Amino acid sequence: MILILKSKLMKNIKGININLVGCKPMIRRLAWNDGKIQPRTLKVGHKAREAIKKIKQKIVTGEYEFENVSCFCGSCDDMVISEIDRYGFYYPLAICKRCGLIRANPRMTKASYIKFYAEEYRNAYGESDSGVAKLFEYRINQGKQRYNYLVKHVDLPAKAVVFEVGCDFGTALLPFAEAGYDVYGCDYGVEHIEYGRKKTGLKNLFIGGVEKLIETNKKADIVVLHHVLEHFCDLEGELIAIRKIMKPRGLIYIAVPGTLWWINNICGADIMGLLQNAHTYQFSLGSLTYVMECCGFKLIHGNEKIDSFFKVDNVFRKKQLIPDMEFQRVVSYLKRMERKYLPKYYLIKCLEILGIKKMIKNMWQKRC
Repeated sequence: MILILKSKLMKNIKGININLVGCKPMIRRLAWNDGKIQPRTLKVGHKAREAIKKIKQKIVTGEYEFENVSCFCGSCDDMVISEIDRYGFYYPLAICKRCGLIRANPRMTKASYIKFYAEEYRNAYGESDSGVAKLFEYRINQGKQRYNYLVKHVDLPAKAVVFEVGCDFGTALLPFAEAGYDVYGCDYGVEHIEYGRKKTGLKNLFIGGVEKLIETNKKADIVVLHHVLEHFCDLEGELIAIRKIMKPRGLIYIAVPGTLWWINNICGADIMGLLQNAHTYQFSLGSLTYVMECCGFKLIHGNEKIDSFFKVDNVFRKKQLIPDMEFQRVVSYLKRMERKYLPKYYLIKCLEILGIKKMIKNMWQKRC
């Protein structure tokens, strides 16, 4: 049953309908909090604060629209994990009790996300605070590292066709181009694509999504999705479209923040570090493999981090063949991480109440 959220939320966000189960989220401290930014997990500069304020206003006015979505497997039987993200956006995260895939529900529509990526995404996430030139140089170094990792793990033929979805400046494609490969990239970030074309000299960087790569009439030897898949609104539609622009033995490289590794190893056991409104899905290796096999890909290599390689396959897994016990496995991990983090959380809360958190932090930094 679809219900209107309580008046406290409606005061902040108009027109959002929610699937309520009549209880608080599994992680109680991540219940809706009137849109407050979480100070323990995020540092934002002036540009970021202005962008966040603008996004919230667009949500309130209805310029950014929301929609309820069923799980990839078709089920609507969910457990709500949390209701907020680290930027103070309403971000209800639900895990499917049937297949174990985590998704945002409700979430912004695809049209709203495209507008968000074009206008506020980079600023809101703090990427513009250091300046575009400095960020570009940082991405150049990241691109070299990614290239070295990929060519170490796969054998690409001479003059292979390389596609990257969500290519940002195109900096990760530059080493491939310099090595003689035929490269193409797409991204919704207008400013970064235009800057990247100018600085890298790469001409085949397009503003848009997968449809722009389809228009090239090329077939890819490898498609790179580096921290992109978790942003897709239509997993099946996008992956099937990508499969159609790949060669019969084509490879796809997927890196996403793996839920069962990222929270403990990157976020210090605090799931809040993983939560951002741009992520429509959260994956374990099990749920990712399930999605990919249903879309005609076979796992070659993968880990819970997630760094993974899949190849085009002629076999499509049936959606009803869900991962065995994946829901239980993921929920057990989330609860274990929350138990690990809560002592630190309550200690920080106490220090804040006593007004000595900043003093202790300064003392600790001087000691280190």
